[in-house]
Amino acid sequence: MIELLSEEEFNRFSSMNEQGTFFQTSYWGELKSLTGWVSHLVGIKQDDEIIAASLLLGKKIPILNKYIYYAPRGFLIDYNNTNLLKKFVKEIYKYVRKNKGIFIKINPYFEYRKRNIDGKAIDEKTNQHVIDLLDELGFKHNGFVTTYGTDLEPRWLSVLDLHGKTEEELLSNMRPTTRWSINNSYKHGLKLVEIDENNLIEFKKLMEHTGERRGFIDRPLVYYEQMYNVFKKEDNIKIMLVELDVKEYLDNLNNQKHELQLKQVEIKSRDQYGKKTRALAEYQSQIESLQERIEVLNIMLEEKGPYVIVAGGLFMTFGNQVISLFGASYKEYMKFNAQYFLNFKMILYALNNGYEKYNFYGITGEFNENSEMFGLFDFKRGFDSNVVELLGEFTLITNKLYNKIYEKMFDIYRKLKKKRVKK
Repeated sequence: MIELLSEEEFNRFSSMNEQGTFFQTSYWGELKSLTGWVSHLVGIKQDDEIIAASLLLGKKIPILNKYIYYAPRGFLIDYNNTNLLKKFVKEIYKYVRKNKGIFIKINPYFEYRKRNIDGKAIDEKTNQHVIDLLDELGFKHNGFVTTYGTDLEPRWLSVLDLHGKTEEELLSNMRPTTRWSINNSYKHGLKLVEIDENNLIEFKKLMEHTGERRGFIDRPLVYYEQMYNVFKKEDNIKIMLVELDVKEYLDNLNNQKHELQLKQVEIKSRDQYGKKTRALAEYQSQIESLQERIEVLNIMLEEKGPYVIVAGGLFMTFGNQVISLFGASYKEYMKFNAQYFLNFKMILYALNNGYEKYNFYGITGEFNENSEMFGLFDFKRGFDSNVVELLGEFTLITNKLYNKIYEKMFDIYRKLKKKRVKK
């Protein structure tokens, strides 16, 4: 029999489950409750031990007085245990119907096919049998989606395996250009700063700028405030900013310039005229380039002060992984390689705190250079992260009549929304 679980026992089970993510926690349910979703923590026990569980989110459809249900990244279950999966789905179906449910959507955190860093299938083996079983149990598969934004959560992820690795191994496995960008970022006086609820406006500004640049609508500040307050209870969220220490970077550049000037003095004392002339010209060119950067930084120091925010990210820490959920950068400061610096620092955080995976999160399943989001995928794979292809999204209808009515209502809503956008 399915039963309601306490927040403590559910979160503990989720944190130890292979499919457990921050989406399957009481904290996510608490956050979603602020926008009208009702949270249900349900599970099945055997000998007083939880063997399958899920957070179910229910949203009321006012006119119908019915609910739609969603198990984000659920269920938490052994998908290869056929009998258990059958039993759990049967119990979920009854529970949702009992609680006025029209349908329930799931998007399991369960791999469909193993792939390498380039997105190529490692072999022919898949978990199609799980899709077939869910289909047999009444779920409709949303399809093998390759685009981003079609499903409620991305079907394709980019994940770096940290298990048993050292910092040196991680670096050596990265693409040479990625490794260079990381090393180069350290020369710019970058600092990683963790912020709290008092500084969230700075992260919000970053996200707004990035949204305008990439063409997405950012969430309101209150969303980040609520998310931070909910997940900070158990330290499952980190919001990081990358600051440019302008004075430190200026000192570095001035030191480099001084060293080149000393080399010029040394070369002038040599007898070999031809080589001397070429070397002096080369060093002079480098000095002039440094001087240009020094002048730009002096203006920046005067206008914006000694510390300038250049990038940031929001990270979820739960179970066995750190998830890089949101990332943002100011376009004018991209030359400082702050996103390389930020992600590498957080990879080291994950490694040094016992996490087994660093999850760069969403990508598309389109891996050719002409695809719209290839640049994002290419950035992530540079860190030697593998492509993870999940099963996808499924819908189980629990009330056919009301589901048809709901679909017609939703179709009308979408058409009206499109008209408002055109106006």
